[in-house]
Amino acid sequence: MHPWLLVTLATTIAGFVIHDNKTCVLFPESLKHNGLNVDDAPAVHRAFDLCGKDGSVVFTNHTFHINSVLNTTNLVNCDVFIKGELRFSTDLTYWRNHSYPVVFQDQVTAWLFGGTNVTMRGAGGWYNGNGQKWYTAARNTPNQPGRPISITFYKSRNLLVDGLKIIQPQFWATFVWRSKNVTLANLVVNATSNNQWSTINTDGYNSWNSDTLVVENSVITNGDDCVAVKGNTTNLLVRNITCHGSAGMPIGSVGQYPTKPDYVQNITFENVRCLNCMDGAFIKTWQGTSNSDNLNGDTGGGGSGYIKNVTFRDFEMTNVRLPIQISQCIYTEDSNESCNRSKIHIEDINWSNIRGTSHYNIAASIYCSDLHPCPGIKFEDVHLRSVNSTKGLPMWDTNLQDEVYQCTNIVDQKHSGIPCNRAAPNNFSQSVTANVKD
Repeated sequence: MHPWLLVTLATTIAGFVIHDNKTCVLFPESLKHNGLNVDDAPAVHRAFDLCGKDGSVVFTNHTFHINSVLNTTNLVNCDVFIKGELRFSTDLTYWRNHSYPVVFQDQVTAWLFGGTNVTMRGAGGWYNGNGQKWYTAARNTPNQPGRPISITFYKSRNLLVDGLKIIQPQFWATFVWRSKNVTLANLVVNATSNNQWSTINTDGYNSWNSDTLVVENSVITNGDDCVAVKGNTTNLLVRNITCHGSAGMPIGSVGQYPTKPDYVQNITFENVRCLNCMDGAFIKTWQGTSNSDNLNGDTGGGGSGYIKNVTFRDFEMTNVRLPIQISQCIYTEDSNESCNRSKIHIEDINWSNIRGTSHYNIAASIYCSDLHPCPGIKFEDVHLRSVNSTKGLPMWDTNLQDEVYQCTNIVDQKHSGIPCNRAAPNNFSQSVTANVKD
């Protein structure tokens, strides 16, 4: 073999990255170490350093051990193909101490990813967050410090993520932050616990401080929000989504920080199936004053801002505990502190062609703050019945056998299209566990 060829091979395969012009093909270190669990994160970083600008990065059809944090940002004109398994380690102590901060709610992430004109394609591969150890450690306690978001799309412009599959996410599966023109298509998320502890905080998708977004053609199975819209998200389209056992499609929570106003507008959810979900199509804001004693595990409340021009359209609800809600006291329901004083203004919200069944006798609870009654709240072609009603069975432990629609502080309520038949309490929980009683 010629000496110059030996030099070439040594430089191209360093870190087990085969570098051919502008394409970097990754192979796991375990292939060189008799199958041992060797951290592949250094090789991943090398591949993106070499091919992250005007190039491609390919994870081959093998198992990659990700034992340390990934930061693959500032990409330009880059295509990423995931053909194998990216298996994140279960060293909880490491991740709690080394994951990257994302500012919002003091959360952190295991993988920070982003750039301009970038594609990520799940080409038969998947992300394995090894979440069971996190679910067991959390013991149903929300927002444990240091529990990392699986992947955060950060400072991205013109990003397409297509066919990404995330199983057993450590925390939220995906988070879009400070980005514009980002599409997640054909996303699959599956967070399922194999013991008594729930998969709380395994949101499928969250966005914050981002504009012009699409989430489409996706299936999410988890124990928390299916697709959630956080503060300062604008121009988002969510369509063709199936949610299994989740907390549905919320705007929120917003209004957490008194010094950081939240503005959410031009949001559309359409063609959504909610199957055995806790909630369906709803809006949740924090109460009017800051409080550290709440169900979220994080200090919050007293923030200002607005939520406007939101459409929930073409929903199929199946056995959903609370199909429709506006709550302006989402985490201090038990104490009822400042529940009627939220500073978030809500207007022009439309639920259209919402059909299916509720688990209990309540279809909707719409409560708007005493400070900001809600104008432009509309129901069009909303038809919901309890599961018992569809079977000709009575509702248990209540005299209210007709479907309940609770309403408080809706401007021009009589023209809203909502068949309001009860007043909505200001601290009505999003977690309904029984029929509404008279």
